[in-house]
Amino acid sequence: MIVAMNIAMNIDKKCQNPSIINAFTAFLLLICPLSQTLAVEANALLTASNEQLVELQNYQTQLEDLQSEFGAYHQSLLEPLAAMVSLLNEQGDYEQLADIQNRQLQVMRTVLGFEHPDLVPQLQSMISNQMRLGEWEAISDNLEHIRHLQGSNNSDNPEALLGAIEDQAFWYLSRAYLDDKETRVRNFFLARGLYEEMEDLAEDTFGEDSPQMIPWLYKQAHNKFQLVQFLNADKGVGSDSVDRLVHEDGVSRLQRYGRNIIDVDAVFGQGANIPVLEGDSPIGEFYLQEGSNLLTRIENIIEAEDDPEAAAMAKIYRADFQMLQQKGIGMRSYRQAQELLSAAGVAADRIELFFDRPMVIPVDKFFRRLDEAIAYQQQSLDQPDPIPPEFVHLGVFTAWSEALASTAVPVDPDPLWKLDLSYNQVDLRFSVSSRGAVSSVDVIDPIREDRRVERNASRALREIHLRPAVIKGRGKRVRDVHIRYRLLEE
Repeated sequence: MIVAMNIAMNIDKKCQNPSIINAFTAFLLLICPLSQTLAVEANALLTASNEQLVELQNYQTQLEDLQSEFGAYHQSLLEPLAAMVSLLNEQGDYEQLADIQNRQLQVMRTVLGFEHPDLVPQLQSMISNQMRLGEWEAISDNLEHIRHLQGSNNSDNPEALLGAIEDQAFWYLSRAYLDDKETRVRNFFLARGLYEEMEDLAEDTFGEDSPQMIPWLYKQAHNKFQLVQFLNADKGVGSDSVDRLVHEDGVSRLQRYGRNIIDVDAVFGQGANIPVLEGDSPIGEFYLQEGSNLLTRIENIIEAEDDPEAAAMAKIYRADFQMLQQKGIGMRSYRQAQELLSAAGVAADRIELFFDRPMVIPVDKFFRRLDEAIAYQQQSLDQPDPIPPEFVHLGVFTAWSEALASTAVPVDPDPLWKLDLSYNQVDLRFSVSSRGAVSSVDVIDPIREDRRVERNASRALREIHLRPAVIKGRGKRVRDVHIRYRLLEE
């Protein structure tokens, strides 16, 4: 306030224009209360910060006293350690928080034992903080620890172990875009091994024909689609993936044999690791067929249940994989699914709502009920910005990486895995044919003026796999389709 009065006096001496003086006086009347409010808030924050610091020092003193009296790993240390964790979390001092959490874990393991189930929440809390600090390898270690604990404590609840392995797999998929480029392929293949392990464990636990197998079979099928995307990726990811796959599975599953196809090993020698393709078939087409075979297993399991709506859903998912393989029978399967849904008593307007617009495939989760699939589909269409009514909106597509520009990044709704990442993004308008092919791509309202991002997004969109709109069993061309395309800043 005193500074403002001095400024006013100086202006009054140098400028005798009444209108200027009156305007400035009004301005001072406006900002002085604001300045006083800001000062009060700043003092309050400083006071609170000082109080927290004193409180933290008190807990530290208490901790040292208890340690001196009872030893470094006594149970009495857990209470002040928990209080310090809460304070440090409020202050945002995540580095020191990590140190205190490690100390907590050491004491808990001594007090409770190395395999006590109460260690799991502590490890999960540590993972949340390590996510903030970007300590990816430490997260992997703690997930392995959780897996060991779930396996040791849940012999009567195998789903707990399956969930722990799934968390590991998802995290390695995440590291396939978070880590350095040199390790991304390795991380994906670690996840692949875990999905195979989950399928085997589920089969041993539930039996190969159990309905409880369905979600695990679908997770494995979806991962096979991801594998094919890695094999066909750009920027060295594809070639590195081919080399890794050949090392794990051999080269035969990547080759096509016939009269018009060269025997690469005969020409270039054994171990040439050059996939032989036919036409525009993707590298690793065999693995898409494996995924489709898993969907056939799901269909057979559901068929034994006499549940026409679930059978229709299984047929939709299998049709999606047929479309990925560019098989014409996919459209026939969609038509059969619509007929099954009608026979199951599903309302015609619900069937139309699900099929009336193109959608990105394959979906990452299996649903037995159409309403569940619609709710998931509508959730993906949510958009913070209003979309012009003339557009058919497909939601937000977040690419896995620049090398996997037409593959959606894996998403887990668990807030444990939420990361605050920066993206380049652009809105695109395009047309989708009756077979799901993209054409007439235009950029609209770019969020940032970045021509490279616009070009990459336009090119990637043409490679994204889409289920076409299916009206009364027939594919329909849709114009003015809208999508927001996002790519992680690297």
